Amino acid sequence: MSKLEEAALVAMRDCLGLKAGEEVLIVTNFDNPDSFEISKALFDATKELGGRPVIMVQEAKTTMDNAENVVLKAMEAAPDVIISISSCKMGKDPFGIHVGHVGRDGKRYDHIYHRLMEGDRRTRGFWSPSVTKDTFERTVAVDYEEMKALAKRLKDVLDAGESVRVTAPGGTDVRFSIKGREAKLDDGNIVAPGTGGNLPAGETYICPVNGTTEGVICFDGTVDLITEFPIPKVPVRVVFENGYVTEVTGDETADKLLEVIKMGEAKAREIGNAEMERNARHLGEMGIGINYAAKMVGNMLEDEKVGRTVHFAIGMNYDNDANAFIHQDCLVKEPTVWVDDKQIMKDGVILI
Repeated sequence: MSKLEEAALVAMRDCLGLKAGEEVLIVTNFDNPDSFEISKALFDATKELGGRPVIMVQEAKTTMDNAENVVLKAMEAAPDVIISISSCKMGKDPFGIHVGHVGRDGKRYDHIYHRLMEGDRRTRGFWSPSVTKDTFERTVAVDYEEMKALAKRLKDVLDAGESVRVTAPGGTDVRFSIKGREAKLDDGNIVAPGTGGNLPAGETYICPVNGTTEGVICFDGTVDLITEFPIPKVPVRVVFENGYVTEVTGDETADKLLEVIKMGEAKAREIGNAEMERNARHLGEMGIGINYAAKMVGNMLEDEKVGRTVHFAIGMNYDNDANAFIHQDCLVKEPTVWVDDKQIMKDGVILI
């Protein structure tokens, strides 16, 4: 068995717990040269386990583009598993954005995928934007029991906390509230309907309370610019006031990040959505990387899982109360993190 075949089998058998007869939809494109090869390996692993796989290929989509209508309609069929192996993103859902999908929980969702997973809890799956064969082979077949235990310890502390402060040698010093928020696990456990995450997995993350972020984040690790993921020579310095970005400075990477933020604002203005325009400058996420097989390679899918780092996302959050066209993950190296008065990381080392 090749390394790719082994990783695909681990993904379907161990992470998803695939059962015989389950329907699996794999959405991919040809733009990333490794995407279709990985998709084919997942297709074959599904068949080996007795599942019923389908692959759909669409053009590459960015965070600004809509998914193809036939892809969205295929998702509406509610397969047991939906997997996105894309060069960038799966694509937006225009009906979800303009009207909204109402889940069984009574909440409105901006994408059919989110409704099926979070609102109806009928579908499970994973998404691996920009994944490469090297990353998939090296970081998917890992010790998930150890990862789950560490992720749970971090979640317990975050769930019980009310505030977070993060500092780092690169200049970061930021605070925000997490009161009432619940941390989420991306630990490779995607067995239950309604669960999902990245593969490679490896983070515990939480959404700051809207409008509470104050201070400075200096991104000295990988920066997500949608179609490229540079590691800046000069840290990108981002100032937050009352929860939103007011200033972005640094070298050309900072200029490009600001362009992405402005693009997210402009896209929201096009559809007359002032909330989404405002949220293009919102701090949507803080995540703690815990996949120690991952390394910083200039690909955000892997880089945000690297141990001894935290990442922050500018844009939409995952609590469904701050929608935006963008969600730009950016890394901070060697962070020190406090939850309330308890130090849980020191210079990147987890203390709990």
